Amino acid sequence: MNGMMNGVLGLTFAASLLAAPAARADIPPPDVCRTENTACHNAGANYDQDGICTKSTCRKGSASGQVTTYECLVCEQETAPGAAGATTVTESNGNKDDGGCSVGALGSEKGAAALMLGLGLAALGISRRRR
Repeated sequence: MNGMMNGVLGLTFAASLLAAPAARADIPPPDVCRTENTACHNAGANYDQDGICTKSTCRKGSASGQVTTYECLVCEQETAPGAAGATTVTESNGNKDDGGCSVGALGSEKGAAALMLGLGLAALGISRRRR
């Protein structure tokens, strides 16, 4: 009876792996900052320049392809770096989000889960023959 319960639990676990959707996360833009009108260090094209944290409009996408815009704070490069009291910033669209993030390519997790299920069933079959 104990072996049967382990088999049922194993198959249930394997089925949950096959039915799992792709993971998606809300990842902020690389030039995001936290406090408005403060110095930040992730401005510019490579996100490695000094700048000032300013209000902007960001975008994020959903799995269905719908794009949502929202207010955010981004680090924008100063127009005159090193100038005393310079607070003027260059114009930036702030829309650096590519529409979402997926952990792995869509569909690849099902192939990996099927492989793991097959290996698990083969190991189960081999262990049953030895008894």
